Amino acid sequence: MYLGKADVNTYDKGAGREFLISNGRGSYGFSTVIGANTRREHGLLVVRDGEEKQHSVLVSKIEETLFDRNKKYQLSTNRYKDLVYPDGYRYLQEYQGNPYPSMLFVIHSILLKKSIFMPRGKECTVIKYELLAAPDKVRLDLRPLVAHRLSDSVCAESKGADFSVSSDNAHSISITGKGHTSRVSATSGTWSLKPLWFENLIYEQDDRIDTPSVDHLWSPGLISNELSEGDVLYVVLSQEPQSFTEKQLAEMEREAAARFEDILEQANIPANNSAEQDMIVSSYHLVDDREDSVAPIYTGYPSVDTKPRDTFIALPGLLLATGREEAALKTLKYWLTAAEKNGWVMPERVSACGCSFENGGADNGLWFVYAVGKYLAHVKGAGCEAAALAKGVQEIVDRYLNGVPQLDIVCDSNMLLKLTVSDTARHWMGAVAGGETVVTRKGYLVEVNALWYNALKTAEQLTGDKQYGDAAEKCAKSFNDTFWSFDMNGLYDCVDPETFKTDNSIRPNQILAASLPYSPLSPETAQKVIRLCWNELYTTYGLRTLDPRHDKFKGRFEGRLDQRIKACYRGMAWPWLLGQFITAYLKYNPTRKDLGWIFIRPFTSHLRHGCLGGVAQLFDGMMPYRPHGDVLSAAALGELLRVLHEDLETEE
Repeated sequence: MYLGKADVNTYDKGAGREFLISNGRGSYGFSTVIGANTRREHGLLVVRDGEEKQHSVLVSKIEETLFDRNKKYQLSTNRYKDLVYPDGYRYLQEYQGNPYPSMLFVIHSILLKKSIFMPRGKECTVIKYELLAAPDKVRLDLRPLVAHRLSDSVCAESKGADFSVSSDNAHSISITGKGHTSRVSATSGTWSLKPLWFENLIYEQDDRIDTPSVDHLWSPGLISNELSEGDVLYVVLSQEPQSFTEKQLAEMEREAAARFEDILEQANIPANNSAEQDMIVSSYHLVDDREDSVAPIYTGYPSVDTKPRDTFIALPGLLLATGREEAALKTLKYWLTAAEKNGWVMPERVSACGCSFENGGADNGLWFVYAVGKYLAHVKGAGCEAAALAKGVQEIVDRYLNGVPQLDIVCDSNMLLKLTVSDTARHWMGAVAGGETVVTRKGYLVEVNALWYNALKTAEQLTGDKQYGDAAEKCAKSFNDTFWSFDMNGLYDCVDPETFKTDNSIRPNQILAASLPYSPLSPETAQKVIRLCWNELYTTYGLRTLDPRHDKFKGRFEGRLDQRIKACYRGMAWPWLLGQFITAYLKYNPTRKDLGWIFIRPFTSHLRHGCLGGVAQLFDGMMPYRPHGDVLSAAALGELLRVLHEDLETEE
């Protein structure tokens, strides 16, 4: 990832491009390439402690000022209510994202390089300043700005927010306030403790309009350094005391660079171009890679949540395509254990102790079976691990066969799964806006039963038990009889057998009936479903959640909060659905990989905007196709990587 002067020579260009670093255990650094924080989740050191469910922004940013021959150059950039000040982006010559984010500032004949990385497994952010060229000595002043707040909130005013600062040693200070402590240390320099408030900073990229996006940040003072050409200065931001030598920090820097190469070498995708390389590297931010972790897949950034449906959708691309089979197995075993403890019902959430569970999606267990099928097809010959996973699949499928009251699911005599209530928590389009259910669905849901057929066939393959094959055959017949619409030439989104009401809204859920490894549709019927989705729902970055001609279509994420929530499921486009669409198309048109590349190629441009190297969670369903939600989404990125690995990069 390389950006030149033309990519960052205005505030809007620079503020619209974000970098992300992480330490492999959920803590991260996240900001724009010009250093202006435009979201409340932005910060150089953002951590989550122990049992906490929410991240906290400790150190928001560092204000950098360079002095040369009595002239002052402010390298930072901030957005206030009525102005942008300072405008340090004017000095930014280039940005490089690999092996870690680095920015080059040019002021006449002075070249100052700034690099940012997080050592793996360590709760700290390291910023390296390197004076590449300078005719004389220069002075560099660094002033940290701390937030000490939850990542989804702001400090509404400077009054009443008490901070204190103390010197740990000559080059290190501790800042305490608002229930947090952060530490800033440097390899050299002199501290001048002059507290100062930075007030009324605006976060204009916040999608939320229900809460203020005006923040107040506190600075304890600044550290000054005299630098000559070739000098290097490291600054460490941390929560706990850290005492690294310059030699140790240099070694951490080398390890961070080597990790980039290791990631690419380990991947099962050739990564012949920079876009593929960037996506592979970004995938590593989404997985907790601690040896003692359960290897959860995070939903994305800045949400950094853990949800089973997102996990199982993303797993084939994030882990199998990138050569992380061990992490995939750990993830599957973790969720399998949770399901077993929960009576073979796949939970929505698991407590930190692993002893209590919260149920949610009716399809979570079915997506788990999908992920297991993908894993076993990928690794081949997994031995006892395969047997344990197959046994788990059998138990989960049997649970669905007998009905799952906890999920309001019953298996009817026609072998279709029926949702007995219109509880929004049971399906992925579940949302309530302004007291109104955004998408009312009850009875037979098309994607749930497509996943159910796939689960029955997977159970038959893994166990050799013909009862699952017989059930799948009956399910397939009922599926076609129930969901096929001659008027639409496609599938109903849901059918309520009690009221005989059918939802003929053209939605993308039907694509799963054609894309999953086992399809209940004939090739001719599947082709019609694919064509319907292509004609009515396809956009550049995903499949729309509703036909644009529908009277409830809302294709842009704009307006009041309730209107924005409605748009997510009434017209916005989701990239993870595009991955399923591409797979479905290539399954029945295997000689048209050229079109597969055309479907995926637009993301090459998207990777250079927003979160650099990442794929956003969802997009406007109509021009100008702006991204929204998580700027780096596990499901979206995972699906694109899966398509690259399974459908586009495989050898004939």
